[in-house]
Amino acid sequence: MLDVSTAFTTFPVLHTERLFLRAPEPDDAAAMFPIMADPEVMRYFGAPPMALPDEALQRIAGIREAFAAQEGVRWAITLREDETLLGTCGFWRLIKPHFRAEVGYELGRTWWGRGLMTEALGAVLRFGFTQMGLHSVEAMIDPPNVASRRVLEKLGFVQEAYFRENYYDPTSGRFGDSAVFSLLRSNWLLVRGAANRVGGTEHLPT
Repeated sequence: MLDVSTAFTTFPVLHTERLFLRAPEPDDAAAMFPIMADPEVMRYFGAPPMALPDEALQRIAGIREAFAAQEGVRWAITLREDETLLGTCGFWRLIKPHFRAEVGYELGRTWWGRGLMTEALGAVLRFGFTQMGLHSVEAMIDPPNVASRRVLEKLGFVQEAYFRENYYDPTSGRFGDSAVFSLLRSNWLLVRGAANRVGGTEHLPT
């Protein structure tokens, strides 16, 4: 069994060159709502955009409850010099018997195209592999989501499966496909080592 009791004693705070990852707080609801209400942000999320501000509070409460129950950990992403929430990322599903977790993430549209999610997920993966004892991490994306695919591939994920019409998307009213990506700890170490050798440590923080 994956033992996260030590890693989850207190909510872990992560730092990167540009970012500060911390526990989501109720005060973040005001910044979270416009992000999760944006149809472009939610386009590939598999859930409809938020319609009411209270939904952001409910989501934050759910994230905090999952951490308290040691069922998942999801960080609020902020800039180092400004604690305003830009998005969230983390392990929303733990598959404890197999030392595996599924990663999820979203980022406000204002911050797209700056490499911030790659940087944030680099820190999250390091925590998962070194502190939680994960053996592998998976990510499931909508195949047309090219930006998400690029983030995953930059971090060493490879596509291992493709499921046809395996979920119903209430936003579009259609059945959608899923591309399943995976990253093994051994491959993560190789990618990390190669990045360090060429000085590319921005997205793989220590």
